[in-house]
Amino acid sequence: MLDFRPFSLTALLEVLPIIRKNPSLCSDLTAGYLFMWQEGMRVFFCLRNDTLIVRQDIGEQPAFSYPLGPDADAMTDELISYVREQHLPLRFFAVDETTLEKIRSDSRLRPAMLAFDRRWSDYIYSFEEAMIFRGKKYSGQRNHINNFKKLYGEPVLRSLCGEDLPAVGRMLAEYETEHPDARAFERLELQRTKELLDVCAELGLYVAGLFIEGELAGFSIGEVIGDMLVIHVEKALIRYRGIYPAMYSAFVRYVADRLGHPLRYVNREDDSGDPGLRTSKMQYQPLTLAHKYLVHVKTPALKAGLPRTLTAGDVYLTEFRETDKPVYFRLNTDIENNRHWGYDYREDSGITGPVNEDTFYDSVLYDMQAGDSVNFAVRLSEDGAMIGEAVLWNFTYEGNAELGCRLLPEYQGRGYGKAVFRAAADFAAETLGVKVTARCCRGNEISRKMITGCGFIPSGQDETFFWFELPAASAVRQQEIRKS
Repeated sequence: MLDFRPFSLTALLEVLPIIRKNPSLCSDLTAGYLFMWQEGMRVFFCLRNDTLIVRQDIGEQPAFSYPLGPDADAMTDELISYVREQHLPLRFFAVDETTLEKIRSDSRLRPAMLAFDRRWSDYIYSFEEAMIFRGKKYSGQRNHINNFKKLYGEPVLRSLCGEDLPAVGRMLAEYETEHPDARAFERLELQRTKELLDVCAELGLYVAGLFIEGELAGFSIGEVIGDMLVIHVEKALIRYRGIYPAMYSAFVRYVADRLGHPLRYVNREDDSGDPGLRTSKMQYQPLTLAHKYLVHVKTPALKAGLPRTLTAGDVYLTEFRETDKPVYFRLNTDIENNRHWGYDYREDSGITGPVNEDTFYDSVLYDMQAGDSVNFAVRLSEDGAMIGEAVLWNFTYEGNAELGCRLLPEYQGRGYGKAVFRAAADFAAETLGVKVTARCCRGNEISRKMITGCGFIPSGQDETFFWFELPAASAVRQQEIRKS
């Protein structure tokens, strides 16, 4: 069976030669990216016969890189056996268009569901054009750079070293002052930037700073993968007008000078759904966007079929609708109510753009499109307003699923939750053909009683949750009880 080693700097350095040969335009399998995000994504490496598979968490569920190396075919067989034995889903992350075709043509990996989230699509630019910004389409960038030169002189970058650490600290402290309303994701990204600075030399990354009158005004960190420069970090003080285009172009020239030749592409990574950042990155005229597909192989969600309505006493379980956005926003942002789910949207690093009525609704649509969940809106009539949701998720390759349910506070304590849970559990067992599990936070006695009242039995516990499972016969028995 495949042996996945937990992330360490030593393990990353061992797989680095394979990573540097990756032909993909996506940035997810790079040393800088894996180092920065290994903690939140729980990264593991499996290296066998010069072939690499990376395992990490995507949306709280394990996912794998498509095998990279000469033994990819055999490793795919091994991976299928691994997820079956470990009761995991078979999901591939950061799948580019070329790899997607490989998956589609492989009978072992069919059927599958897939989706990409525009927030995480990488921006790919011409390396040579970024060096000089020639032509009418770059007139805006040239104007910003010319204004920068008039105010501060020619932008010249130099390598940062240990002696520059105090200057970096001062610059990042001011950077934080310039961004007082940073969201959880932005705060996390800044912290990871500080950590990456400590290992740039070991990972062979390029790090250069732009100084103005002796003070560090900004810096960039990049990595060369094949014929592409991946820029992981661009941090600058916005009080210096035009600094970002000036630093970007100067950094590309800096890397070309260090290499002794230009490359073909520059990857400036994604925009994380930030509207301002998206506008800015589009203005630099990308050659293409490298979409990253999440592919879920043989997910039970394939059996869900067309949108359907389930009935359970006085409640209806239907598809999500555009008109549900305001209620679903409230359901996700009610801090006290979500405490019972162990969730606080303010600390959710997966929320990267503005928090509005589209934020959570779009996330649900993505999860369903990728086959990661089957979600129902709960209503008191088929065309009525949404009062809560039921979700089946955490699907495994051999056919398990976790069931969750939450209602708006004013609809709790009326028996609706129990009816919804029973109906969704029956659907999961009979239509999707899965073994159903559930959990509730320790101390949430109301949820525990609701779950056990629906026929679930305790199956374990940890520091945070009590776990339950639905015996195979329970779903059929529940159907018989309701018919009698």
